[in-house]
Amino acid sequence: MIADDQIYIVDELKQKMMLLAEKLELQKKSNMELESQNNELAIKLSEQQQELEKIKNENNTLRLSKAFVSENGQPQEAKLQINKIVREIDKCIALLNR
Repeated sequence: MIADDQIYIVDELKQKMMLLAEKLELQKKSNMELESQNNELAIKLSEQQQELEKIKNENNTLRLSKAFVSENGQPQEAKLQINKIVREIDKCIALLNR
């Protein structure tokens, strides 16, 4: 009887080990799929950030060009834009001089 109990216990352990091995493989596959999706999303995010930066630059350029071609002939908007750009350049120079 002891041998039968031991065989039963060993068989149960084998079955549980096989189930755990199967679950491990499923988790590995799932993990690989999630990593792949994560990489794809990271690439898309990077592309969208670059596109957003490009659009922002285009928008600033259009605003600046519009300021130079004002309808009422007053260069006030152009002066404001130029002053803003000069301030940004001054900040950059100050950071470089540190």
